[in-house]
Amino acid sequence: MRQPIELRRVRDFGQVINDSFAFFKEHLKPLFASLLIICGFFIVLSCITNVSTYLKMSDMYSGKLENLQDGSLSYVISMLINILVILVEQSCIHLVTLCYISVYLQKGNVKPTFAEVWGYFKYYFFRVFGASILVFILIAVGFVFCVIPGIYLVPIMSLIVPAIVIENASFSYAFNKSFRLIKENWWQVFGILFIMSLIVGVANSFAEYPITILAMGGRFLSLKGFQTPLIVFFSIMRSILVLTYVLPGIAVAICYLNLTEQKEGVGLLSRIEKFGTNVDERPDLPTEEY
Repeated sequence: MRQPIELRRVRDFGQVINDSFAFFKEHLKPLFASLLIICGFFIVLSCITNVSTYLKMSDMYSGKLENLQDGSLSYVISMLINILVILVEQSCIHLVTLCYISVYLQKGNVKPTFAEVWGYFKYYFFRVFGASILVFILIAVGFVFCVIPGIYLVPIMSLIVPAIVIENASFSYAFNKSFRLIKENWWQVFGILFIMSLIVGVANSFAEYPITILAMGGRFLSLKGFQTPLIVFFSIMRSILVLTYVLPGIAVAICYLNLTEQKEGVGLLSRIEKFGTNVDERPDLPTEEY
């Protein structure tokens, strides 16, 4: 029987990336079940707003609109609504992922049930929502001041929500801990975020580029009635591919646990306390812990 992945241990850069994919693969079904049930409404809403936005873009660029100004205004409003829905969808996906990992840790490396993940999601939703707004404001202010401060803050701010969910911490505690953990580890966190964002970006480009080309260049393409069905297909595909944001969520959580283990040795202390425990009584624990 394959041993469950122990998240609370020290890892190097490559191990964080590899274990993120390993955890994703091992927990694909229960994790995606929770994601689809909890985030399903926003996924459907995202599909609708995507289709609406790109069809309006297509009409605008194809010259079908009699009043271009009204058409442009309608497109801008639709686009802003679409962006807002996608941001909420991404935030919920990130929170569900962190709640899943938090329950997994609390249960001693046992796969959570949907009910457990949903309970954590409800408990942390408003706290994380408020924290996310504060994080967004801080990063935005950082980018206003010559961009570089904003880039510097991104890896630090990315650790705040994991700290809140995994440690059941307040924003102030998570904020201070993030700065403490990032010391001498900024490049590692930045690199992990960059790699995972690149992977997600490439995956989403399979829908993003075709739909943009179809919407903006439809008048120059000889599609003979297939343009609208193709726009609808790639719009739905784009909404579904947003689920790939689960990968950065897993990576950030593992990165947070890795840095916490380096600084505080929480996992090591836990293993020392369990030393000598009967393995048969704790089948969820990895063999190497004994």
